[in-house]
Amino acid sequence: MQNPGTCTGRLPDDSKHWLPPGLQLGDWRQAAAAPIFAGLPSDVMMEALKSGRLRCFGNGQQVFSPDCRPPAFLLVLQGRIRLFYLDRDGEERAMRFVGPGDLLCPPLEAEPNDALHPAFGESVGSLRLLMLPAACFLQLLREHFPLARNLIAQLATSLERAGQQACLCQARSAPVLVARYLLERLPGHEDSINLRPIRMTAQEVGIARETLSRAITGLCKRQLIDYCRGKVLVLDRPGLRELANL
Repeated sequence: MQNPGTCTGRLPDDSKHWLPPGLQLGDWRQAAAAPIFAGLPSDVMMEALKSGRLRCFGNGQQVFSPDCRPPAFLLVLQGRIRLFYLDRDGEERAMRFVGPGDLLCPPLEAEPNDALHPAFGESVGSLRLLMLPAACFLQLLREHFPLARNLIAQLATSLERAGQQACLCQARSAPVLVARYLLERLPGHEDSINLRPIRMTAQEVGIARETLSRAITGLCKRQLIDYCRGKVLVLDRPGLRELANL
């Protein structure tokens, strides 16, 4: 009997017997590439997906709210989810975006209803996600330590992003916000990023679209970046870091 091997983008021959209704080849490949299943045997992922239910949303639809959040892990297959909360005045405050391959955890059973910032989730573009029932997925976590390790690593990454977002919120000027955003999105040796659609990027940064455009123009004049048709090329990373006070 052959070893099932690790998760790959190859669809097993017997997939029709276990794939959730509506799941497509592209969905399988995206799930196989998700960090949560990295380095795991394919049968572990099969077992997780077998328990899942596919959900599709159009642009701008509510995926969940503090009062209506499914007791399930949400695996994003296509599109993005915009996470936000409402402040005391009822104004929306952006938190972050989650995209393909990201996994959202269900709320804790003991989580108080008056949590500091209970999140709302709204679809951005055409959204496909797989709802993995919490009970089934938690059982898999107990049985497969590498899966639990991957989840811990993903939670650590989310905490790091949250810290970076908090730093962004503390910045006062638009150029500083944009500089910190670019450095956050371009770690290591990556030097280019596509900011389109600009409206969504402005939401992530937390400023108006027009303000974002002016800040980008200012960074170009300082010769910190080059900008053409939505694509940013970093020319002076140390200069960006100095501007961002990092």
